[in-house]
Amino acid sequence: MPFADQGLNKIPDGVTDRQALLVGDVLATGFWAARISEITPEDTVLILGAGPTGICTLLCVMLHSPKRIIVCEKDENRLQFIRQHYRRCSPCSRRTAHLCARQQRPRRADVVLEVAGADTTFRLAWECARPNAVVTVVALYDKAQTLPLPEMYGKNLTFKTGGVDGCDCEETLRLIAEGKIDTEPLITHTYPLRRIAEGYELFEKKRDGVIKVAVEC
Repeated sequence: MPFADQGLNKIPDGVTDRQALLVGDVLATGFWAARISEITPEDTVLILGAGPTGICTLLCVMLHSPKRIIVCEKDENRLQFIRQHYRRCSPCSRRTAHLCARQQRPRRADVVLEVAGADTTFRLAWECARPNAVVTVVALYDKAQTLPLPEMYGKNLTFKTGGVDGCDCEETLRLIAEGKIDTEPLITHTYPLRRIAEGYELFEKKRDGVIKVAVEC
């Protein structure tokens, strides 16, 4: 890997490899997304998607202590995982979010973070945002997305997106060491290297309540 030695961070004493495993990828994404979203203590924050990146985003949004956090997800197993581990937030189905967007109640979100990357979630993100809200897009899409500006007229939204900044790994490692971020519950399955193909299949097919798979060498 060219230049692989240019972005290394030392794992602090007392932080295990398992605790640090997600720092350079999905946790970096969630931390960056929360940092650029201008979250205040008075905000209602909506996170679209409760996969590994969505949950890491939730953990980092919680650091900003907004008034309310809502996590929207279509997979019932993932919603149950949120209910079990993160009682500070309110999980909801994607259908419920669509209804709220169309009926304009409850009050729309001050900040929306789109982490799902589904065909409908880009549109849902700006539909669920209140006027003058921030919409942060960190999802990856299979095809180009369209901003229907005539429909959005008057909402005055601020969109934030781009490549994930991985320069905060030292800070996230410090927060893990201080017990302020815990990603270990996301690692629901562990496989030895010789069975890595089984881990990929499990994750791809979303079987057995999988969130994230770790591979041990």
